[in-house]
This record gives sequence, C-alpha cells and structure tokens, in this order.
Amino acid sequence: MIQITQLEKTYHSGNLKVEALRGISLTVNDGEFVAVVGASGSGKSTLMNIIGCLDTATAGKYLLDGVDVAGLHEKQLSRIRSEKISFIFQGFNLIPTLTAKENVELPLIYRKMNKSARSSLAMQALEAVGLSSRANHRPWQLSGGQQQRVAIARAFACDAPLILADEPCGNLDSKAGQAVMDMLHMLNKAGKTVLLITHDKHAADTAMRQIRISDGKIMA
Repeated sequence: MIQITQLEKTYHSGNLKVEALRGISLTVNDGEFVAVVGASGSGKSTLMNIIGCLDTATAGKYLLDGVDVAGLHEKQLSRIRSEKISFIFQGFNLIPTLTAKENVELPLIYRKMNKSARSSLAMQALEAVGLSSRANHRPWQLSGGQQQRVAIARAFACDAPLILADEPCGNLDSKAGQAVMDMLHMLNKAGKTVLLITHDKHAADTAMRQIRISDGKIMA
C-alpha cells in the first residue's frame, strides 16, 4: 500500500532551514495496522501529510498503492485522496452546521454518488459505530467520543483502502479512546490498512508493528 524511499522534507522560513524528514524509508503492506510513534516535532505529522497527499516531499520517492504521486497534478491528487484515503483527525473535523448523517455523507457527494445510495451508506456506517439514533444531531449536540465515532463512520462509508488516523484519541478520555481504538481495529479486520500517528504508547502497542521517529529519522 505504501512504499517510501529516502523521503526528505525541508521547510524554509527566511534564512531558517528546517529538515522535518531526513531520509525516511518504509513499507506498509495491504491490511497492516502500523503505528508511527514519536514526540511532538519528531516529523510524524509531516510524514502523515505527505502520505495523505496533503503535502509533497522535497526529495525521495513515494508510491501509494503502486502509483508515484510526485508527478500528479492537484486534480489527480484530490481524486486519490477521495478514493484511496480516509482521514481521522484529533480535532474530528466535522462541519458544525451539518448533522452527523450529513457529515458522513459529505465525501460521498464529492464522489457524485446519488442521494439514495449515500443516505443508505451513511446510515449503515452510523449503525456500525452505534450512532444511528444520533443521525440527526449536530456536532455540538454530541460528546467528544461520539464526534470521533462520526468521523470513523465517515471513514467507514468512504470505503477507502487506507485509513490515516492522526492522534484520534488525543481529545478523548480513556474509555472513549479505547472505543475508538476498537473501531479502528474493526476496520482493519475488515481489510483496511491503518496507519496510526500517535505519541500514546498504549494505543501504539495495539498495532501489528511500530515505527519510531525522532528528529525526522526512523530510529526503530
């Protein structure tokens, strides 16, 4: 699913040069559950942004499901993000004016799915995470754990092969966090490749393997 070779990312701010990634090489196979672990500033979020086609590398090679993304233009990258990747963020990233069901449906609209099909898929996804009874609630009417479950339902409905979860339990208490991790493992057992970005040792220990990053390099 993911093949990265000698990936580098350098940022420039005036005369300041920041090497966020320094020669990262890794492979993540179809169906794996991998945790990328590191402290704040280690480069793990930069790596996730590149893997998620939200940013581009300064040097190196990245193949996503066999496709070299470096030469793609923005429209092609947008299509890959829509079809190949589902994102789950620490901040939930729900649209506050939309209901839970409408938030789950939103990516399906971009895929030009008809209203009946996307409505059915959204309700199935909410049912899978135990929130069908909250389908017409807006984010402000839901707890943090429920909002994150809506985000997972959105990933479930999108049916993308790769799930990128960036600190998905960071804003949750331990009970809600465990429920979210259980759902990520449920998606993995359904055949999805899951890449978990975290500094939480307990969450990382549930993964098949861990990649430890420090100062822009893989340490272990």
